[in-house]
Order: sequence, then structure tokens, then C-alpha cells
Amino acid sequence: MEHSNNDQNGRPDMLSSTEYRARLMTKLNCLIAVLEVAIGKISKSMGLPGANEERLLKIRTNLENTLAICHRAKQTLEKTSGAKSTATRELEPNKMTARDYVELSSIDEYRKFKKMTPIQGTDLQAIDFEELARRLADS
Repeated sequence: MEHSNNDQNGRPDMLSSTEYRARLMTKLNCLIAVLEVAIGKISKSMGLPGANEERLLKIRTNLENTLAICHRAKQTLEKTSGAKSTATRELEPNKMTARDYVELSSIDEYRKFKKMTPIQGTDLQAIDFEELARRLADS
């Protein structure tokens, strides 16, 4: 019996599909983003008066363990498929991930960034870092 495209259980080897790996990478990136946000919220909650720190610490530990597993899975997927962490963006450059939604403060900001082109190497060369540092320090 031939198993070149099947695993031990006779199922199709989905990981050989570039499209499937890209979808899996998108799901992993979304899960990682959600876990990072949840860990941040738990950490902020721990300092609040009346917080059940023991319970929150257990929750945060579980979330951090799950996040570590997700990072290992992502690294494995990248190594085994030759995929880069930007594989989803390369296949669907206009599709935003959950991380994009989490990092943006409003729908207006989303619309603004969606219209913008990616940063190029020439853009980085034109930056006056001293001026940027001064402006950031003033804000």
C-alpha cells in the first residue's frame, strides 16, 4: 500500500498543501495574538484591588504555557514547510490578521493603515532618527 501522500492513518497529508499550511499559520498567528492580549489583561488585573491573585496567576500560567506551545508549533510549521512567518501576508496581502485588529485602536485607524503601502527599505533610509526620538520624547 502506498503512503506517499498519506500519514500512518491513511489520511491525506494536509501539510503538503501550501494553502493548508498558510491557513494553519493564520490560525496560529490569530491564536498567538489572542493569547498575548489575554495575558496582558490578566497581568493588569492582578494589580487591581480585590483581585484574586492566586487564581489570576494560575490562569496566566496556563495561557503562557499555551502560548509557548503555539510558538513551538509555528516554528515547526515554518521549518517543515519552508514557510515564513509572513506566509499569510504573501498569499493574501490585503487580509488583516487578528493581531492587526488588536493593535489598531479604531475602525478609522484600520482604514488609514489599509490604504497605506508597506514600508520599504528606502523609507527607512529617509528617517531622521534624532528628530523621531525628540518627537516621541515630547509626546
